[in-house]
Amino acid sequence: MVADRGCCVSHGAQQSRGLFWYYFRMSQETTGSLHFVLLEDDPNDAELIELELARNGLEVEWRHVATERAFREALTDGDIDLVLADYTLPGFDGLAALKITQKSCPGVPFIFVSGSLGEERAIEALKSGATDYVLKDRLQRLPTVVNRALLEARERRERRQAELELEAQRLLISTVMDTLPEVIYTVDTQNRITIVNRMMLEVAGKRREEIIGKRLSEIWSDETTLDIEAQAATVMRTGRAVSGQERHWVTPDGTIRWFNLTHVPLRDQDKITGLVCAVQEVTDRKALEQEILEISNREQRRLGSDLHDGLGQELTGLSLLLKGLEVQLSREAPQYLSQVTKISDLLARAIQSTRSLARGLAPVNLERGGLPEALKHLAARCTDMYNLKCTFKMAAARLPEIEEGAATHIYRVAQEATTNAARYARAKSIFIELKTVNRKLQLTVADDGIGLSAGLAQGHPGMGLKIMEYRARMLGGNVAFEEPGQGTRVVLTAPLHMLKPAKEKRLAASG
Repeated sequence: MVADRGCCVSHGAQQSRGLFWYYFRMSQETTGSLHFVLLEDDPNDAELIELELARNGLEVEWRHVATERAFREALTDGDIDLVLADYTLPGFDGLAALKITQKSCPGVPFIFVSGSLGEERAIEALKSGATDYVLKDRLQRLPTVVNRALLEARERRERRQAELELEAQRLLISTVMDTLPEVIYTVDTQNRITIVNRMMLEVAGKRREEIIGKRLSEIWSDETTLDIEAQAATVMRTGRAVSGQERHWVTPDGTIRWFNLTHVPLRDQDKITGLVCAVQEVTDRKALEQEILEISNREQRRLGSDLHDGLGQELTGLSLLLKGLEVQLSREAPQYLSQVTKISDLLARAIQSTRSLARGLAPVNLERGGLPEALKHLAARCTDMYNLKCTFKMAAARLPEIEEGAATHIYRVAQEATTNAARYARAKSIFIELKTVNRKLQLTVADDGIGLSAGLAQGHPGMGLKIMEYRARMLGGNVAFEEPGQGTRVVLTAPLHMLKPAKEKRLAASG
């Protein structure tokens, strides 16, 4: 006969059993009495088993059975918390009862209580799935074994319930992600993709297994993708979410698509474990915004042209007539000459104002020098208007052809920067530079004032800075405001392929 397990109990083991018993009693107070099935053909042994558990405070509702049929009926009669069974019975045995329990009530603890259980049988019983066994001549151990079995079963149920809840949450999140029109994916700390939604698969044109574990740059290899990965690395390093970042992507056929990016850190307590990345396509919105701006620019250019070619020419004609009248009066009625001269001077100023207004409405004329010529006029006008030194430098020998709308955006940024430098930063000199760097156009407006932030704090700034940033985004670039000790540097950077006429954009993208 095999020795009963745990017959020599150490002090630590006794403490452990005491804790098991304490927590079990606490849980029993909230769940009520237990339901046990006892498979035992000897009424005296059955009574001793029941008394031993009752003596230790267990409140149990018993189903005492001795045959296979009764045992099967007991298992189907309500919830069963635990099964106690003798190993050997007339016409029935404990291993067969164990198999029936595993099939009918999976997860219910099964404990053998036997008077003669050899070592081989004990090992076979445990391998078959029995929770434990107790010898009948050592029933004092039974409450501890029962308590441990019930606690382990409860922990298994709770763990299984938690797993089911997690799976339900995973299914819900997956369903929500797959129904969103945005591209959603997550990356780990190495910027490798861990989860993707249906839209991501559609945009990439790949299967899930072809994407998981890869970097974004391994799926799309271009400058924009590398920029997105760099931003993701910054978010993971700083822990600050980034939202509303616009990026453009040129498709193989030359089409420019715009996207709004959001990067949010994933945290395990205080540790960042990755990012949730959302990509929303805003190409249609950008096209609409561009069209609205272009309509405004076209209307301004029309008004400027009307002023220059219409009212300006009529005033010029009137000025010529006055010149002729002035010559005639000087011979025939010199007493009226001074009044005519004053009218002629006023008319000359009106013509100058009209031309200045026309140039302001349509500052960039591609046929008359384009953007460099417009910036040169801006520098001269700034010098005259604010009584300071404003210079313009063209650092490139020749600029590639730029779309008139894009050139107007760049001019307006320079115009706003010079206005801010003169009005708020109290600059004495302003320097405007236009150059190309690494396939990008760079406009720099630097001044020697007190600093834009200090100047704006003393004044009442409007929407100028936000409009400058918006114009930069429309060009696929960005604008930076720097204060390197003295003065301010406003630097607009935009990719050249975004500034070209539509036809050349496609050719540049395909080439």
